[in-house]
Amino acid sequence: MSEDFEESFRVKKVGEWKWEGVHPLKLPLRLARGVYGGHTVAQTLLVGIESAPGYIPNSFHSYFIGPGDSTVPMQYFVTELHTGKNFASRYIKVVQKGTVRLNCLVSLTKKGAKPGPDTQVAPPKLLDTTDPDTLEQVVHTTYIRNAYPPEFVDKSLAQDELKIPASERWITLFHKIEQDHEFKDPKFNFIGLADLSDSVILTTLARALHMPWNSTVNNKRREYDEEKDARKLMPISLNMMHIYHYNAMSMDHHIYFHTDDYENGFDLINNWLTFHYQFRVHSNNRTLVRVYAYNREGTCVATIIQEGLTYLQDGVSDNAKI
Repeated sequence: MSEDFEESFRVKKVGEWKWEGVHPLKLPLRLARGVYGGHTVAQTLLVGIESAPGYIPNSFHSYFIGPGDSTVPMQYFVTELHTGKNFASRYIKVVQKGTVRLNCLVSLTKKGAKPGPDTQVAPPKLLDTTDPDTLEQVVHTTYIRNAYPPEFVDKSLAQDELKIPASERWITLFHKIEQDHEFKDPKFNFIGLADLSDSVILTTLARALHMPWNSTVNNKRREYDEEKDARKLMPISLNMMHIYHYNAMSMDHHIYFHTDDYENGFDLINNWLTFHYQFRVHSNNRTLVRVYAYNREGTCVATIIQEGLTYLQDGVSDNAKI
C-alpha cells in the first residue's frame, strides 16, 4: 500500500497567520542533502490555499533560500497582502530552526472570476498522443511516477532536434502522483501538480544539450569510466541523471495555473500530466526552463518557469551540442 499523499502534506494552524506541517517533509533520496524542493513548494501552496478559504490559486512565485531539513516540520508565516471580492494574495515565509528556507507570493482567485492580463507565452498545441502506460516508468521521492519515451534515452530517434538550437528543442516526459486511492479533497490535484513541478526538469539538461549520457566520453579532462553513465541511474530516479554532468540547484520557481477547477481540470491519481518543456537559457552556470503541463485532453493546465544553478563538471561542456 502506498503512502497517503494528503496526510504527508497536511498542515495545522498554530496562530492567526501561522501554519506548521504535521509531518517533516521527505528527502528525494536517502543520501540527499535536503528536502525535495517540490515537497516544499507543494506544502507552501497548501498553506496559501488554507489562508484564503474560497479562493483557488492563480499563480505561485517562489525563491529557494536553502535546503530543507527532513527531521523537523516546516513552519509557515503568512502575510495577508490583499483579500478582495474576487482576488487575494499572500506572502509566505517558510522557516525551520529560525532559518528561512523559501519565500513565496501566492495569487488566488474566486472560481469563475475573470483573470487579469495573461502575460505568458501561448502554449503550443500538444500533438503527442503517446500512451504513458506503455512506456518505461520509475517512481521517486515516494509520490512521483515518471514515464519516458524511447527518444528521451536515445536522441538519435529525435532527428528533428539536430536541425534546431538547444533552446528550441522540446523534451517530453509524463508524470502522475503515486497513490493507490483517490484524493479525499480534490484541491490536492493542485498540491500534487506543485509537487511534480520541481521533478525532472533541471536534472535533464544534458539531454537537451545532446551530451553523451556517459560524461567521460570524449572528455579531455577526465579519464573514461564506464560507470559514469547516467542511464544506469534511471531505474532509481530520473532526478539523479545530472550528477555525473553537473550540480543542479533550484532558485526561482513559478507556477501559473490555467484552470480554476480542482475536480475537473486534471486528475493526478488516475491520469498522467504531460510535461512539454524547453531550456530557454543556459549561460554563466544558470539555466532557465519553461514547462507546459497538459492534461489527458491536451489542454494546458499550468505553465512552470524555473531558474536554477547548473555547475557543469570539468570537460562536460565540450560535448554540448547547442
